[in-house]
Amino acid sequence: MRSELSSPLALTLRVAAIVAAFLANGGLSFAHPQDSPTSAQSSSPTTAPPVPIPSYPDSTKGLEHFVKDMLKFDTEGNQQEVELYEKSLALPDAEGWFRSVFGDELGENMTRVSAPKRAGALAQTANMLAAQVAARRTDIEAVRFDNSCNDRATATEYPFLLLRQSPEHLYDVRFLGNSGGVVWAYFAYVDGRFRYIGNMKAVEVELYKSPHSEDSTRRIMKGGNVPAPKLIHKEDPDYPLGAKAAGIQGNVVIHAIIAKDGSIRSMELVDGVCDLAQPAMRAVKNWRYSPTTLAGEPIEVDTTITVVFALGAAH
Repeated sequence: MRSELSSPLALTLRVAAIVAAFLANGGLSFAHPQDSPTSAQSSSPTTAPPVPIPSYPDSTKGLEHFVKDMLKFDTEGNQQEVELYEKSLALPDAEGWFRSVFGDELGENMTRVSAPKRAGALAQTANMLAAQVAARRTDIEAVRFDNSCNDRATATEYPFLLLRQSPEHLYDVRFLGNSGGVVWAYFAYVDGRFRYIGNMKAVEVELYKSPHSEDSTRRIMKGGNVPAPKLIHKEDPDYPLGAKAAGIQGNVVIHAIIAKDGSIRSMELVDGVCDLAQPAMRAVKNWRYSPTTLAGEPIEVDTTITVVFALGAAH
């Protein structure tokens, strides 16, 4: 006589019971070898993931806090955090942003001018921060530019700020110390974060102007074998009393086109602080030159004019 376990019905019931117990315990679990660490691996410390960059407010204090945190991480040797901050400074949709702030033509030019500046500066951020620490320039000050004519704008910043065609505020950051200061420019607040837009000068942007933006009038550059245009009427600019009282002096550099009749056809500020640049340009606009000719034909002259403001000089 066969035992109960050897009967077909009993065997079937036994297998069913085993399967039910197996499923109740969770079934099979497949794992790769690296998913099952050795005892040595499980006891070793793990590297904590970097902390996400916090939100910084759109203000001078917010930008100062941002840079101070980045400087702190760099001083501690925490390059992982520094790299996160660097990446957050990247400007999304650069061409779209530049066009919206500076207009289509200048925006396109600025995208080209700024691209290598943005990439190069961000790649060297850690080295730049280390240099400020080594020079003991660790006092951080941010300056916000709403109006272009800002007393804190440098001679190269003011001409650039003038190019804005929409009221987009920009910032610079100044590393200050006993050995002087260094300016890190410029920053904008885009999509809830500070972004680096590049350190540009107005003259660099103008060099990228499309040739179609100028008329086809025959023109020569001042210099070479062509005699310099002769100035026949000059107006000295008024020296602002406020600038004198503040001890502000220096040069204002203007790029000008002298028309065929000797008048100033157009002007662009190249360098100069606001307090001095405005009276300089008002005066130069009324200057007159003797007409310049080449092979007997009147021509326009592309030139650079420098107006000097010196304390103690008569204006």
